[in-house]
Amino acid sequence: MSLASAFARRGAPLLAAALFATGQPHAVADGTAAASHCTAGEQTLFACSTGRKLLSVCASADLALDAGVVQYRFGTSDGSPFVLPVAAADWRIAVRGGSLMFSGGGGAYLAFANPPYRYVVYTAIGRGWGSRAGVVVEKHGRRIANLPCAGAAASVLGPDLFARAGIAEDPTGFELPPVQRNAR
Repeated sequence: MSLASAFARRGAPLLAAALFATGQPHAVADGTAAASHCTAGEQTLFACSTGRKLLSVCASADLALDAGVVQYRFGTSDGSPFVLPVAAADWRIAVRGGSLMFSGGGGAYLAFANPPYRYVVYTAIGRGWGSRAGVVVEKHGRRIANLPCAGAAASVLGPDLFARAGIAEDPTGFELPPVQRNAR
């Protein structure tokens, strides 16, 4: 079963369905464009700043079921970012997608495997807590870091993208990290 049909079958709330079914980029903070490591010739699937660093998921312009490349990129805007998978690797082996369902909302994520690590880029919206996005780093299946977006995030993550690009469903699943409160 595709992620798009699973999303529809589960009766996702109208708000989440509208957000993720359009396949259009949406801002999840203040509506401004997010800076990105993606080049002018690439598609920006996800982009935001985590404060000192940029978090990006970039795709080649020819992304389709049987073509293209998807990469996770993380680093400062003036340096060479950390990239997964490396250019020569088959990205379809390392990348999985998933949908998140919440009362009054929903979300989507892409998981990039680099054993023993997993980098999970997520975006979600829910009634009562608004929008959240960022990346979670796991090691041996245990969360070791959560880097939320510090401002606006642009995202087209969702079932339509996963179906169009042939991104396999993530069998591991993903739990949205708790809201981080500012220490006083």
